[in-house]
Amino acid sequence: MNMAQATTSTSDIPLVMKAAQQSNFGEIREVLTLSDDVRVPRKLSSQQILVRVHAASINHIDLKLLGGNLWPVTRFSFPHIPGIDVAGVVVDIGSDVKRFQIGNKVYGNLGINSCGYAEYVCGNESMFALKPTNLTMDEAAAVPVACEISYQVLFNKVSPPIGTETKIFICGGSSATGSFAIQLAKAVGAQVATTCSQRNFSLLKKLGYTITENKDEINNDPQKILVIDYNAKDFGQELKGENYDVVYDCVGGQQQWMSAQQILKIGGQFITIVGDDQNSVLSFKWIVTMGLSMINRKFWSIFSSAHHSYTYHGLSQTPEDLDDIRINFIEIGKVKPLIDTVYDWQKDGVEALYLLYEKIKSGKAQGKLILKIADEE
Repeated sequence: MNMAQATTSTSDIPLVMKAAQQSNFGEIREVLTLSDDVRVPRKLSSQQILVRVHAASINHIDLKLLGGNLWPVTRFSFPHIPGIDVAGVVVDIGSDVKRFQIGNKVYGNLGINSCGYAEYVCGNESMFALKPTNLTMDEAAAVPVACEISYQVLFNKVSPPIGTETKIFICGGSSATGSFAIQLAKAVGAQVATTCSQRNFSLLKKLGYTITENKDEINNDPQKILVIDYNAKDFGQELKGENYDVVYDCVGGQQQWMSAQQILKIGGQFITIVGDDQNSVLSFKWIVTMGLSMINRKFWSIFSSAHHSYTYHGLSQTPEDLDDIRINFIEIGKVKPLIDTVYDWQKDGVEALYLLYEKIKSGKAQGKLILKIADEE
């Protein structure tokens, strides 16, 4: 590993910092504040690092965590610092840290108990990886959760992993996870089709591909992706019998599964990161309902003639995935983040935080939403 030389003295680290504070579960403007006197997490365990955060991003899971939709699996108390995706510079390390030195630029996924919307964050070194050299801090913060979960689906969950012989359909190509999935799949030579609203066709063009709505034009053209306007057409009816190997669902809802069965080949795989209910609240009832639904679908996948498998995938924190994404996809120009808006709390204070959450809640973002926390050095 090419380690940067130490560039920051630990004596320069302040005692207090600016950080977002979540006082309870609830509405954005009722439970979020911005405080200037939050203690910096200076006490590190042997395998933790302290990162000076330059940028963070928001994901739909952050919105669910704010509203309490996932309260049974969270372990934080209030006041709590939200935020999962970060990019910044290592300013201190624990005694047994092997992968980083002070001065390294990193990006990472802090997990659902988070703490990313702050000037400093500490976490186990396994949560971080070296930042791609060709990305800014803002761009790097856009990557971890959305790109990593799509990477895991395409290369760990799909069997065999996708490649030049794979036909994959992605539900929700203009979402952050969907746009990363398109790029990852095209990077390894897969044939890609997706759903998207007409409004977001231009967003997919920014990825550098030619958009076609004609399924007969997609074969063997590495620069083309087939796009179906979900407001006008059902992809199951449009592509019925086209024998796709995989349908990757970034949208959720029972209709995705129903339509997928019409286009999957015998033995084809349906993998969702959302499930049937797009706005679910995690509870005992939800767990039972989800479990029964999966058992039912797995039963029919075995005994039906089509043998379509149904899989729900949740993100796991794996630094090796972020390293592979950096080396084999981002730094060679095969994958890039698309950014909608950068909100700067240095200029706009707590309003930047509110607008960040409100924009992702609106569902109108065309790319990732970034919270700028500090200028790049």
